[in-house]
Amino acid sequence: MEFTKRLLDWYHANKRDLPFRSTKDPYHIWVSEIMAQQTQIVTMIPYYQRWIKQYPTVQHLANADLNDVLKLWEGLGYYNRARNLHKGAQYVVEHFDGHLPASKEKLMEIPGIGDYTSSAIAAIAFDLPEIAVDGNVKRVMARYLNYTENANTRKAHKTFETFLKEALIKSKASPSDFVQALMELGALVYTPSNTTCEGSPFKEMCACYRGENIGTIPYFPKAKPVPVYDMSAFIHIDHNHILMSKDDSDGLMKGLYRLPQTQGHLSEEPMMKLVHKFTHLHLNIYVYETDDVIDHEHYFLIPVTHLKDITIVTAHRKILKKIGYLK
Repeated sequence: MEFTKRLLDWYHANKRDLPFRSTKDPYHIWVSEIMAQQTQIVTMIPYYQRWIKQYPTVQHLANADLNDVLKLWEGLGYYNRARNLHKGAQYVVEHFDGHLPASKEKLMEIPGIGDYTSSAIAAIAFDLPEIAVDGNVKRVMARYLNYTENANTRKAHKTFETFLKEALIKSKASPSDFVQALMELGALVYTPSNTTCEGSPFKEMCACYRGENIGTIPYFPKAKPVPVYDMSAFIHIDHNHILMSKDDSDGLMKGLYRLPQTQGHLSEEPMMKLVHKFTHLHLNIYVYETDDVIDHEHYFLIPVTHLKDITIVTAHRKILKKIGYLK
């Protein structure tokens, strides 16, 4: 119980004032957890606030047009998160009468909600004794327990979850506070750069704080090199209209607008260059102005003034901003 006491004492003294911490609404917590995936908290907060204002309930989101949903998400990237939220909201309305169920197992029936998100919603919104193990929690537990094996395996997850669930149940603490405290501790103290765990509320209880395997825990195997693809994007302007494309045959960000593009680079000097990074690939984009009209069934001219009203893939939105066609 000493583990839990120190953890919660630290949390109540140090937790950040985040907008989704002031609610127990499971829908709002669901949105915050999905937005926080692959995105820093400081970046996602204004998106979260705009989202909740526009879609305050599951019903509002379920009834929304997907294009409007994607437009509101624009800039956060990984658009499948928004698509799954929309699809999941429709499922909740159809199967759960518009209310997220107070059960991890039932939550996992909803499209886009997996093991981690279901645990987080169950614990934070419903105070159920579930443990949400994300990257922050893995760092805390691997360092605390001196866990030297691969921290990304199912075995590691089970080890951390078992320890934490036992600590939670024995202490009879609030699962909501317990889970959020672990996440916060990993985000603020047990960071990748703070390898000595300076500021840890556990101090001598923590293996890494005691000096064991400093800088080597948690252990994650080296990722395979990310492939890099050369791409060319084209700017064609005709009487204040710009040529745009909805050709998503590359499988990336389906349904979103983009500039006309091809694989490879031209021999001429581009007007600008941009490297855009996904988790699984990087794009090395050269941008060219062209007077030639490119004929393609998915290409069409739209007024430049309408660019602000459509959802554009992140890399090409950056290009349009840099050359002054978007603010």
